Amino acid sequence: MIRRLGLFVRGSFPLPLSVVFGALWAVGVTGLYAAVHPHAQHWRPGWGTVLAAVTVVVDLLLLRAADDLRDLPYDRRHNPGRPLARGAVLPRDLVVLLGVGAAVLLLLNTGNRPAQLLLAAQFGYLVLLVGAELRFGWPPGDAVVLSVLLSAPVQILLNLYLYAVFLGDTGLSADRHVLAVLAVVMLAATHHELARKLVRAPGERERTYVHAFGVRATTALAVGFAVASAVVALAVLRPWEAGAGAAWGWLVVLPVAVVLRAAWSFVRGGAPRWPLRAVVGYLPAAFTCYLLIGMGVTA
Repeated sequence: MIRRLGLFVRGSFPLPLSVVFGALWAVGVTGLYAAVHPHAQHWRPGWGTVLAAVTVVVDLLLLRAADDLRDLPYDRRHNPGRPLARGAVLPRDLVVLLGVGAAVLLLLNTGNRPAQLLLAAQFGYLVLLVGAELRFGWPPGDAVVLSVLLSAPVQILLNLYLYAVFLGDTGLSADRHVLAVLAVVMLAATHHELARKLVRAPGERERTYVHAFGVRATTALAVGFAVASAVVALAVLRPWEAGAGAAWGWLVVLPVAVVLRAAWSFVRGGAPRWPLRAVVGYLPAAFTCYLLIGMGVTA
């Protein structure tokens, strides 16, 4: 089983990129929480943030395993080279991985009860999603919009987990600005979801939002969600106001430049799909900016 799970990790969860991405997610979103909290001062990533980064990386591995289980019938037809689809790893291996991984993460976060409860809620919801897909075939594989809506609580709970860790580390109380941060991150994540499946001429059964909205509308939505994420961040950070470190908030505009350049290449250059570099680079760029903003605003 260990050998098979190693093949799964190599084929579905490349470690170098995944570790960097998960770590940036943890420190970046936490930095944004620090930037918008009215009482956060001199925030820097600490040991709690390191634990959160480890948790996010492992959590993303478990989410990948759950997604591969849900997508197995589709992958057998359209992506037969994936580890689960080709039989390199068995479904029961991934079930064991999910159970053991969830238990380990809950134990790692024993010192922070709210964070632990949020992780437990995420795992419980994930079990419902996988069970509904495997047992009842719901939602249908081609219902991509419904699928992404049903998956949204998984990300929301993970980002709330990071907020619980932030509060536990700093001793601060919850503040209403958490809602703005959740909006910023979820809007950015929605851009990523749209862009990575944005193709000009999709196959008949290919899972893409182009089937639901068309190429032009999907492109407009992808750009719009990235711009909306930056606008909400600017509205809460208010970098135009005088104050120590306030100008760091303008950094949220930089990831939008990645999106606009990709949109120009896709629309004017006639590329068959959204540029891969922009798909891979947008969220890490956004998370890096959030981290710098958090350290700059609270310095």
